[in-house]
Amino acid sequence: MTFIAQAAGKEFDIVPFINQLLNGIGIVGVLLLTGLGLAITFGVMRIINLAHGEFIMLGAYTTYLMQSNFKMDLVLTIPFAFLATAIIGAITELTIIRRLYGRPLETLLATWGLSIVLQGVVKLIFTAQLKYVRAPRYISGNLNLFTSADSGASITISYYRLFIIAVALALLALTAYLLYSTSLGRQIRAVTQNREMSKCLGINTSFVDMVTFAYGCGLAGVAGAVISSLKSVAPPMGQDYLVDAWMVVVTGGVDKIIGVLAGAFLIGESNAAIAFLLNDPIARVLVLAAVIILIRYRPEGLFTVQKRA
Repeated sequence: MTFIAQAAGKEFDIVPFINQLLNGIGIVGVLLLTGLGLAITFGVMRIINLAHGEFIMLGAYTTYLMQSNFKMDLVLTIPFAFLATAIIGAITELTIIRRLYGRPLETLLATWGLSIVLQGVVKLIFTAQLKYVRAPRYISGNLNLFTSADSGASITISYYRLFIIAVALALLALTAYLLYSTSLGRQIRAVTQNREMSKCLGINTSFVDMVTFAYGCGLAGVAGAVISSLKSVAPPMGQDYLVDAWMVVVTGGVDKIIGVLAGAFLIGESNAAIAFLLNDPIARVLVLAAVIILIRYRPEGLFTVQKRA
């Protein structure tokens, strides 16, 4: 399995390259988790939520609290992270977002201000000191997929990365089911397409708006819970994922949930492959440049709903 090839002017073993691509699956899972909630608040509701990263942060702090105070397993904290951030999201929609529908600039400024406030409140409560969350033992370690008889090199993937992608795909399937196979999902899509007609048909648009925004924020909280053990929990941690989440959504297309999966896969695996061949900063620059070019020539993204002229 020791195949020596030429790439970027240097030799490399194919086994580390495959390991890098498998690590990219973990990146895909993180991007899918962080982008899915934004696909709801922006893709469905057309709300430019710059506080999305802070809802990820709140989910991580919820997991930290449940683990430090109640010795709770990280997996068991996921429902609590969803509920906590969904409740905060519902309050945000009732007090701020509801008054700003159809005013994108004001919404952008309001959610940016909200992100600053949430970071400040968390600093006051928890201080700026880094917090740490432990992953459970049963999803620690690595899964050995292949070991070369010649060199002894192994192709492995961590159980935690598999856990991340499993949670992300489960939430993607659940979200698609809710949007396309339930009465609430049909109401959400009806309100998105024609709010006034939906009111005439007896749909409680205010309730639909609140539930939709709360669900998107809850998904962000789940993302924070799952990724909390990958890095230290801190007030500004959500900002690290905000830009990536936006890139995923605009790359895949804001009208299709499947576009979030496509965007996460393309960005995650491209970043992993280029980082191996060159280096991580260059990989991020090239991926960002590719996204900018895509937006320039296909602003609707890779997947979009075909609309009548």
